[in-house]
Amino acid sequence: MAYTYLFFQPARLPLSTDELSPDTVLMLRDIHHIKTSLAQMVPGLEWALPTWGHATVLGHGVEFHLPDNVSDGPLAMHCSLRTDYTAWVQALCDALGWLAFDERPMCLQPHGPSFPA
Repeated sequence: MAYTYLFFQPARLPLSTDELSPDTVLMLRDIHHIKTSLAQMVPGLEWALPTWGHATVLGHGVEFHLPDNVSDGPLAMHCSLRTDYTAWVQALCDALGWLAFDERPMCLQPHGPSFPA
């Protein structure tokens, strides 16, 4: 089994639950920028396919999935249930300026508190 995080670009920050909308939570559209940004943050990230990459984070495998067409959906990260990746994903959001939503659903935002989505 796996746990999933979805990544987006915020239109502005900070956000709160009542501000989540298609106007404030935007798709990450530049695939080259996504891959370059992830390569800086995830040592050893390998893209086995144009839309599927994998790496080891916190001692366990993670997978990154891009939609075939960037307008079709968000960047997704699938990870093991054996490790809590929340702090690592928060650091990724802080460094890249992205939003992340997990399955609870919670929204993690750069340099701000997470909140229910």
